[in-house]
Amino acid sequence: MRVLVSRRLTPKVEAALAAFETHYRESAAPMALPECRAALAGFDAVVPTLGDAFGAEAFTGPIRARLLANFGVGVNHIDVAAARAAGASVTNTPGAVTDATADIALTLLLMSARRAGEGERLVRAGLWQGWQPTHLLGQHVSGKSLGIIGMGRIGRAVARRAHFGFGMQVRFFNRSALPDPGLPARQVETLAEAMAADFVVVAVPGGAANRHLIDSAALAAMPAPIRPSHEVSAINSAR
Repeated sequence: MRVLVSRRLTPKVEAALAAFETHYRESAAPMALPECRAALAGFDAVVPTLGDAFGAEAFTGPIRARLLANFGVGVNHIDVAAARAAGASVTNTPGAVTDATADIALTLLLMSARRAGEGERLVRAGLWQGWQPTHLLGQHVSGKSLGIIGMGRIGRAVARRAHFGFGMQVRFFNRSALPDPGLPARQVETLAEAMAADFVVVAVPGGAANRHLIDSAALAAMPAPIRPSHEVSAINSAR
């Protein structure tokens, strides 16, 4: 069996694939349409990932592949109906990165609240002059409110970390009613109510259905950040 893997994988996974005639792309760029067509015509199985262009137009030529084993949770970059019509099955890895994604979401939340990115850039630029009470004054996370947009696997994982780790009061907006989300969290009826929290995490699938979900009106519902005016001037001068 000839297998094409669109990105390099971990040594353990590549060792398992050694049982097949496996070819790896060395480029980290997504597969463009001509490359996708060539892969479907020349390999028995393809292991694509995010961004690889396996839309309907990729399945218009000769098809040898019988499996697209997507490395990722979603399949929004693959036209599943077109693949099946061409005789190829499509699989994915649901839940594989739920905890990792939730960890990253909390990392970004903490970095934003405590302005860690700004502080790192300041130090790297050689502009650190010593501590002062209002320098890079951020926001507390513990005990604050968190709005979660989309209460699926990742949304729930973020909510658990936020509530049990930081005592945050979680509210969420979801397209369907969740009478029992399985943890202390309150469902709200409108997007604006969720956006009015101290912090917001968006955990919805990408694609056309959710494009522009967070627009100017949604952002306007968020509380305004508090920052000393003299510090804003100093930061702007350093840029």
